[in-house]
Amino acid sequence: MQNILKIQLPSGIQAEIKELTADAERVLTSRIDLKNGQWINKFIGKALVSLDNKKVPENQGELINLLLDMKTGDRNYLLLRIRMQNYGEDMMFNFECPKCHKNSGYKINLQELLNNDELKIYPYRNDVPISVEISDGVAEIDYMTGRTEQWLASQKEIDTIKMAMAACKSFNGKAPEYKDFAKLLARDITKIRMTYADLKGGLDPKIELDCPECDSINEVMLYQIPDFFTPLTTMGSIGL
Repeated sequence: MQNILKIQLPSGIQAEIKELTADAERVLTSRIDLKNGQWINKFIGKALVSLDNKKVPENQGELINLLLDMKTGDRNYLLLRIRMQNYGEDMMFNFECPKCHKNSGYKINLQELLNNDELKIYPYRNDVPISVEISDGVAEIDYMTGRTEQWLASQKEIDTIKMAMAACKSFNGKAPEYKDFAKLLARDITKIRMTYADLKGGLDPKIELDCPECDSINEVMLYQIPDFFTPLTTMGSIGL
């Protein structure tokens, strides 16, 4: 029998998640889903039982749409709690320092990182979207959602223009278009990005890892760490 865990998302919404079956891990091996960003939706969908005190839809299309509309900070928190529920709070993994290229072993406890505020959860702001006046009009800055994530994942290349577009809900009352943003001044793109950087909300999945070889501090996304979703795959070579 699958245990069900009740949690509260950073936005205040209640959610219930159940233990995963082995079938859920197959989502992580689909090249198509990894390429188009659908793996996150399908992975969360395997675990989510209810959201905002409502049972999630059984229809796959309706469920995916529900998840795509969720704010990224809530989705990040869901992924973290799904990982902790199924694989435990402790993580052992190898990480190669990008500066000295030393491969070192690490052991971290996810609950301790939350308790010590090393994994940060920011409250959502109520004054969104934020209207930002730039040289060619007005951009509305809003929190990213699953739809934004999926759009970014589908891009062959991501540049500063696309990152600025991802931060915008609208530009001059319409959906952002690349041709319009490419004509903006560099200071306009910078203003949009800086405004979004201040729009923190939900779980920030970045942690800091100290390199024992060169003493550098590296900021790493949890989901980019080996063994976050499928632990023990490199356990035999952990250098601790």
